[in-house]
Amino acid sequence: MTSTITRCMSVLALAGAFLFSAPAIADDEKATIDKKAPEFTLKDTAGKDRSLEEFKDKIVVLQWVNPDCPICRRVMENGTVTSMIKDCKAMDEDIVFITINSTHYMEKDTKRNKEYLEKNKIEAIALLDDNGKVGKLYGARTTPHMYVIDEKGVLRYQGAITDDGRGKPKAKNHVTETVKQLTSDGTVSPTTTRPFGCGVKYKK
Repeated sequence: MTSTITRCMSVLALAGAFLFSAPAIADDEKATIDKKAPEFTLKDTAGKDRSLEEFKDKIVVLQWVNPDCPICRRVMENGTVTSMIKDCKAMDEDIVFITINSTHYMEKDTKRNKEYLEKNKIEAIALLDDNGKVGKLYGARTTPHMYVIDEKGVLRYQGAITDDGRGKPKAKNHVTETVKQLTSDGTVSPTTTRPFGCGVKYKK
């Protein structure tokens, strides 16, 4: 009798976990090259809601970050990101840079996220991905992981920030090259590269 009750409770527990678990993101909703970038709304470090729709008709660069990741810190501190922003702004002054932090234990740490950008003189909007939903929607795997969305809201590039994960100072910046191509003939190549960095620390 006891074993029967135990088995029934186990079945009910599994059924409950299935019913109340977060729904999986459908493949057609995920970020895909040459398709409309998924919409999202996240809070910035001032607690204000910011959405991708807010920046329509502009090129948008998304960068996944984590202040605890040494590789993320390296590209922030060695000038890779500041040079990228400067070079891209020279080609298109209206371009928008957004950092997104999906690190589960920093989901409410607005102060640290704000200070991380200020310390490294990064002129970008800082957003907090509370439950990692946006990161998973875009398939963000590392910090950094870069995405470039064109003026029509189409995802045109995703992957590494440069072509050298070891951090050589003269490495080719993939984001800068993508923006250069978008502001010239509009043909982007490559559209996808393998990102490098620390794995995104999603909430389990």
